[in-house]
Amino acid sequence: MKNLKQLRQLLPLTVELKKDRVIIIDQVYLPDRLKFIQLKKYSQAISAIKEFNVRGAQAIGAVGGAGIFLASLVYKGDNSFNFLIYLKKIAKEIIKARPTANNLAWAVNRVLGEIKSNNVFDIKKDIYNSYKKLLEEETNNNLKIGAYGEKLIKNNYRILTHCNAGSLSAIWYGTATAPIYSALIKGKKLSVLIDETRPWLQGARLTAWEMSKSGIDYTVNIDSASGFLMENKMVDMVIVGADRIALNGDTANKIGTFPLALMAKRYNIPFYVAAVKATIDFETKAGKDIRIEQRSGDEVLKHTSYWENRNLIKKQSKKFDSLLNIAPKGAKAFNPVFDVTPADLITGIITEDGILKPSVLSSKLKR
Repeated sequence: MKNLKQLRQLLPLTVELKKDRVIIIDQVYLPDRLKFIQLKKYSQAISAIKEFNVRGAQAIGAVGGAGIFLASLVYKGDNSFNFLIYLKKIAKEIIKARPTANNLAWAVNRVLGEIKSNNVFDIKKDIYNSYKKLLEEETNNNLKIGAYGEKLIKNNYRILTHCNAGSLSAIWYGTATAPIYSALIKGKKLSVLIDETRPWLQGARLTAWEMSKSGIDYTVNIDSASGFLMENKMVDMVIVGADRIALNGDTANKIGTFPLALMAKRYNIPFYVAAVKATIDFETKAGKDIRIEQRSGDEVLKHTSYWENRNLIKKQSKKFDSLLNIAPKGAKAFNPVFDVTPADLITGIITEDGILKPSVLSSKLKR
């Protein structure tokens, strides 16, 4: 891969704005099928977030912003005051779709916050322009993360990552993958070790798909192999993404990130978080204050093919449904989506403003 243009041909936009709709990649069907969803109603945007058709902090935020744009399109009234009340009501509904990713509320509030006009027609134009600008700026921010992070990667580095903080988790290019793509374009040789990331297997399904499409050498490893890899000097650095970062640098990311950071500390391996500033929650002082989302136990207790075919399964017999069970009937499951990595385990946070120490977030970054 020689340049960004070539990569763009290999990796399509995760979220793409059109005049009357928003197109997203349906991540449930990857890696076997590249399927797109046409979002025309704000309710479809909410459903896509809740049902994991879209996931990843930036992508969730982008689809949240899409919800405001789509809601504005279908509004038929001519009273601007009532229009704004309607939009604020929709905004609350969208933000409730996923509680942990800070980018969701940030994107929704930003699109609303840039309304300057006082008539319905022009407000709709403001919303479209604001949302379009958000998508462009967030992609540029990822490119900046890549430029800063690439300098950390030496030739022949073996980089371990968890879940998917790649192009699929963003509008394009990603956060944790941004330094990887940038290093590849610079001509550096590297390989990527991908945690499978139970129970949704975002690493095995999504990050591996991205690496395959872009021609990067990669290996999928079971989540519990990370300690073995580090102990046997098979990892040079760890780069992960983030769903919410507290002011003290504590970081919420996909469950399993915290133990990775502990092991990296044990074996003196650099552990970096890559995230745009929108992921930083300036209202949350520490990780203990971050709400951790709990998902359905079925995600743990059923084979992953259940989720791709769940609508079909609901129409079939219970006998067919039971074939997908991977635990005894009646088993309980504990399924937190995220854990929190303490700031003192993080070597640095790669942002569009540079590589920062977690301890200086509150003083270095502005809203």
